[in-house]
Amino acid sequence: MASTAQVRPVTEPDPRDRPPVEAVPRWRRVLAAILKLLIPVAILAVAAQISWSLYFSAPVAERKARPRVPRLVEVIEVHPATRGPMIEAWGEVTATRTLALRPEVGGTIVSLSDNLTPGGAVSKGDVLVRLDDRELKLAVAQAEAEIHQIEARISVEQGQHERALRDLERLPGNLTESQRKLVLRAPQMAALKAELAAAEAARERAEVELAHAVIRAPFDAVVVSEQVAQGAVLSEGQEAAELVATDRFDVMLAVPVSALDWIAPEAGQTLRLTQPGVWPKGSYRLGRIERLTPGLRGTGRMAELVVRVDDPLARLAANRGKPRLLLGSFLRAVGEGRQIAGAVALDRAYLRDDDTVWVMDANGKLDIRPVEIGWRGAEQVLVTGGLAEGDRVVTTPIAVVAPGMKLRLDSGGGTRDSAGGGG
Repeated sequence: MASTAQVRPVTEPDPRDRPPVEAVPRWRRVLAAILKLLIPVAILAVAAQISWSLYFSAPVAERKARPRVPRLVEVIEVHPATRGPMIEAWGEVTATRTLALRPEVGGTIVSLSDNLTPGGAVSKGDVLVRLDDRELKLAVAQAEAEIHQIEARISVEQGQHERALRDLERLPGNLTESQRKLVLRAPQMAALKAELAAAEAARERAEVELAHAVIRAPFDAVVVSEQVAQGAVLSEGQEAAELVATDRFDVMLAVPVSALDWIAPEAGQTLRLTQPGVWPKGSYRLGRIERLTPGLRGTGRMAELVVRVDDPLARLAANRGKPRLLLGSFLRAVGEGRQIAGAVALDRAYLRDDDTVWVMDANGKLDIRPVEIGWRGAEQVLVTGGLAEGDRVVTTPIAVVAPGMKLRLDSGGGTRDSAGGGG
């Protein structure tokens, strides 16, 4: 038999059976609230006091003014230029004399010179072309035969004149001058003499045409082109070849109009001609200014100078080994212009903005000085105002400049002399 457990009900305690809670005094509650408020404030006050004392008791770094070190520069001492400005220009090589070779008579070409080819060199008097001259020789022979016939007729007429003169002595009475001329056959003799002069002129013409059957070079030249061949028929006036004289070439230089004040073409100024990149370094030829053309070039409105170069192909012994000038090539010409009294030559790199120059004065300070430019070249300028002899021009680039800034030189002085040449 199963046993049964007895379950007793759980009962909650009665509140009334709890011990009574003692009441907290009011002053304690007030004290606790005050303490809760004052303790954080006191902590913050103490922290602030400590921070304040630390801030004012820490050492203070004194700021001292940094000494300004004068800028290290190099200078050049300028002096008046001893030469005029260097004029630079470019020009094309052209032929001074060009000849289109045209025969004055026609005929078949029977021989040609071996040098009558493009690039061939011929000398004055060389036979270039020979034409068939058989008909021309026949014309000369025919003119001579006609002259002989007229001379024979003149001899006969001379005999008639002498007989008439004897008859005139036997005639009575006086004759007028015109009658006397008719009796002495003066008109017939005059006509024969006129025919003789015409025949002699025809013979001379035939001889000239015969001479023209041989075409010779009129001067030392080089052949530019030729349009003939042996056996071809050459008509009168037909171009056979083109020749260019080799005794001299011209270089047509284009220069700014403003540069004409520095050039003396009437004095035959000498220029040095080079062809950079083509001629060996240091090679040059000399040319002389011949004249100034009256007009301006259409491109760029530049003035044009004619520069003469003798023996351009360097055939003479004096020019042997020098570079040759080729037609159509461009050459660089450099020559010295007129000198400016008191002008100072200065590298263009030392000319600053607005045509100013940096000058180191006697006190070692920077003076930004405006100057007047008399000539502007590719590498140098000529200063005509603003600089005096002995002034020290600063050559060192400075990023930021101000008037009066202090400058100094290196231990070696840092001073060089300016070039005495032109710009």
